[in-house]
Amino acid sequence: MPQREERRLNLPSHDDAPAPVDPDAAELAQFGYVQQLRRSMGAFSSFAISFSLISITTGIFANFTFGFRQVGPAVIWSWAAVAIGQFLVALVLADLSTRIPLSGYGYQWSTRLVNPTYGYFVGWLLLMQFMTGFPGVCHALATAICAWALDGATAAAWVPWVAVGIVSLITLVHLFGIRLVSLVNDAGVVAEIAAAVAITAVLLAFHLVFGSHDVSFLLDRTSPVDGQPAGIPAFALSLLMGAWCLTGFEAAADLAEETHRPKQTIPRVILMAELSSGVCGFLLLAGLVLAIGDVASAAKQENLVIAILNDTLGSTWMPLVMLAVAISIFACGVASMAATTRLVFSLARDNMLPFSQPLKAVHHRWQTPAGAIVLVWAISTAVILGFRRLEIITSISAASGFLGYAGIIWASFRARGSSAGFTLGRLQTPIRLSALVWTLLVVAALTIPDADTSPGAIAHLPAKSTFVAILAGTAIYLLIIRRRVGRGEAGPPRTAATVL
Repeated sequence: MPQREERRLNLPSHDDAPAPVDPDAAELAQFGYVQQLRRSMGAFSSFAISFSLISITTGIFANFTFGFRQVGPAVIWSWAAVAIGQFLVALVLADLSTRIPLSGYGYQWSTRLVNPTYGYFVGWLLLMQFMTGFPGVCHALATAICAWALDGATAAAWVPWVAVGIVSLITLVHLFGIRLVSLVNDAGVVAEIAAAVAITAVLLAFHLVFGSHDVSFLLDRTSPVDGQPAGIPAFALSLLMGAWCLTGFEAAADLAEETHRPKQTIPRVILMAELSSGVCGFLLLAGLVLAIGDVASAAKQENLVIAILNDTLGSTWMPLVMLAVAISIFACGVASMAATTRLVFSLARDNMLPFSQPLKAVHHRWQTPAGAIVLVWAISTAVILGFRRLEIITSISAASGFLGYAGIIWASFRARGSSAGFTLGRLQTPIRLSALVWTLLVVAALTIPDADTSPGAIAHLPAKSTFVAILAGTAIYLLIIRRRVGRGEAGPPRTAATVL
């Protein structure tokens, strides 16, 4: 009996059993990091982050008038060209997201494929894209709200303060965890998709019943400004409508450490977000163009989308449409802060930013990058209140973003072989080369022509402001980061994980 008891007592208990290993955390450990952020995002929430940051509703409402003035109805084909070019970029980024599923996406990819110095500058360009774009999104929403609620000078005076309030609200959403961010963003995406589908359906139905143009009208490239056929310079400028909008699909990769099964989920999300945005935007533009009556008078409208919808839907439905647009812009702001803060966190975690110690801080309860969130709130607030002309800052966003894409694609040529998940296979070299050429062409279109010729505009503002941003990043590198990298105090940890 005692012998049997002793044998029974020596059996392993339930408490002695090893804890189950989280495969996502184990995969993260291969790259030298422990799981700090809460991993709770599923496939739809990951898709919603990318789709929200693209935000075709926001982009088309803001930029359709500009594109239409360049090439007339043929602006729809400029959108198609951008969608195809951006899909090539998405293919490259999807391939890299399978190989290196880490927050900080482009910085991490470029650092591990080339070196920390190269990765720093790619990361800086991407940081400038989001850090300048986020306050611009919040300012655009504030402008729409104030224009609706107030009149004249009163509206203009309140815009900066309303924008700061929006920045602060989005900051609070982020401080309370990725689950709340996902819930808010998911709701915004559902509203945006529903609104885009409904508006497109109404516009196309209107064309079938009352339309004064046939489908060949979509091929008309006559400039509505001077009545002459649009040339190559005009088409180059018209590409900017899509280039300003069809970016941000890689945001899901920036939240890789908060996504379940990121190697399987994120590549599909990147491609689906870009493809669905391109197709939905094309159909929405087709509906808008076909609903135009007189082309010359249309080009004189301050916001052509609102004018078309007013004529088509009537004033009764416009408040509902504008509410859907406001929700879309807010969701875009939520997604933008998500991408910005995770990039800051990733750079700071590797000691690649000034004051990295507080910037890499993670809230112990909510498991959010609290230090990065507070920084983005502070900078965005200062930018909105400190610059009367916010376009001086926001003009950096697109140019630096496409330079960042080019940097990532150049680094991708160092990635050899095929990963276990999504892969470009034998097509990887031609796809990467085509994507690189495309991004450099867009950079040229963003910086060489003078897109804003209005009175008081600063000539070649995107080129000048982006150059200043790059100089600032270079100064920080030379004064602080270079020494850290040289002493081995900055950059990703040395691990056995390989991506080549």
